[in-house]
Amino acid sequence: MKRGVRVLALGVVALAACGSWTGPARAESDAEMFARGVGALQEGAYDKAITLFEGLADRGFAHPDAAYNRGLSYLARVRAHAEQPGDLGRAAAGFEETLAQRPRDLDAEHALEQVRAEVARRSAMRGGSTQMQARPPIAQALVGLAPEPVWAAGAAVGSLVLTVGLLLRRKATPAHRLAGLIAVPLGAIALILFAALAGGARHLRHTTSQGVVSVPEARLLDERGLTRNAEPVPEAAKVDVIERRGALVLIRHGTAEGWTQASNVRLLPR
Repeated sequence: MKRGVRVLALGVVALAACGSWTGPARAESDAEMFARGVGALQEGAYDKAITLFEGLADRGFAHPDAAYNRGLSYLARVRAHAEQPGDLGRAAAGFEETLAQRPRDLDAEHALEQVRAEVARRSAMRGGSTQMQARPPIAQALVGLAPEPVWAAGAAVGSLVLTVGLLLRRKATPAHRLAGLIAVPLGAIALILFAALAGGARHLRHTTSQGVVSVPEARLLDERGLTRNAEPVPEAAKVDVIERRGALVLIRHGTAEGWTQASNVRLLPR
């Protein structure tokens, strides 16, 4: 466990804090808190480490190694048989946050797999579902195949092909007209398809956040706050957060959608 602790040089910590930096004293304070958190984690003082890394998160300190160590602290507390409800979900949130800031972090991916495997194992022992990863709706899955700029670039290429095709159709030679007849429908289809995907990606980016369930299970409610007849969303599951109303948030897990307490979900940074 200790071999997985992330340690940063002071200069890197100061650089990572620049987004919320208000002067040298603040940067030094963030670095010191990070270092104390690392020390506590290495010494096995997991409660103290969690407090320090959560304090950094509350102050807006965003760095993949800080998020990773926070997740590692919760996971270490579980393995030390000092677990508190929601520790596995909070560990998963830390590792998901690491991956959001540093994609393909193999340590974070492996740790996240361990957390979700443990949640699935416990659920199986209770006779519940072991499915941690739910398939998103087809439209959302299509939009998520590529980033928004890729779809926008495809729409631009489609527009260019359509324009060239329209110009070629005005040429006198049969070869040009034939090329134009082929290019026009292809360009139009590409323009419409990629523009729709780019619009869908933009809509999701502006209306949907992501989060991780940080309680043993999140029961889905209707708009009146009454429990729905639906399978609860398991701890450590990644969900889409669509809307917030007071103490409730509207979440989507695969094709299941419903309201739950906002405190049941830890939001991930965009």
